[in-house]
Amino acid sequence: MDELSLDQVCPYCDYVVLDSQSNWSEDEEDVTCSNCDREYTVKAVYRFEGFQIEKQCDKCGEFTEDGHKLCDCGEFSESY
Repeated sequence: MDELSLDQVCPYCDYVVLDSQSNWSEDEEDVTCSNCDREYTVKAVYRFEGFQIEKQCDKCGEFTEDGHKLCDCGEFSESY
């Protein structure tokens, strides 16, 4: 696989597409460059990095970033 670009760039004229107009879909899409009027194919590629787990304290309502750690109030309830 070729190296991924962080911006959607026309491969013909190097025109950088604004983020608001970029194709963010994982589906392949044929687009026409608004600068040079040539067509190219673009597809966003996403990578799964993992799950962020947070646990809410039943006593104070605070969420902890680490789902296995006590909150600051120290009275974490182990409800399931």
